[in-house]
Amino acid sequence: MRIALFAIALAAAVPACAQTISENFDRISGERTVAYTADGSMDTSMPVFTFEAILVGDTSSSTITLAFVSAEEGSGASASRFSACHDIDWRVDGQPLSAGPTSYRGKVVDGEMIELIGQNVTPQWASAVGSAQDVRYRVCRNEYTLTNNDIEAFGRIAAKLKGATLPPSMTRADAPAAAPAKGVEYKGMNWRPKHPGSF
Repeated sequence: MRIALFAIALAAAVPACAQTISENFDRISGERTVAYTADGSMDTSMPVFTFEAILVGDTSSSTITLAFVSAEEGSGASASRFSACHDIDWRVDGQPLSAGPTSYRGKVVDGEMIELIGQNVTPQWASAVGSAQDVRYRVCRNEYTLTNNDIEAFGRIAAKLKGATLPPSMTRADAPAAAPAKGVEYKGMNWRPKHPGSF
């Protein structure tokens, strides 16, 4: 829900400058969030492309969201373009790159049709994108390209996700071993004074 609202806000006001990778940690829940808005989202002919990874303990989930905005065409709000065709196909350096299934939601906001297409991805996916020279994706029949800044950003994202998903034994290898707990001798009722008159 958060990413959908974020994408709608970005779609309504296209960013004036390239976004940076944001990283937040919630000390109460232990949730760590890594988010990025693609540099190419400054181009109004491109969808607003956002990435979000949520890590809690040993579990993690990563999602990309594409937000498409269709302006009113004179006879009311424009019709959806992707409700019946919203698969995302990825090609990295000319080779196909698999990702999870897609989800679709569309809503009219202030006379504009906003369509959100989400797709689950993995840290391996982010690593493949971040180490590529050329990254293209196709939604239905429309093809788009990630900028060099986007590819470089996914390289940094992949490093953050890799560092966050190391096994606990590797991340704590340098930590000193905990001292064994000392046993507490049970003395039963021996705390009572032996001479009641000593009070």
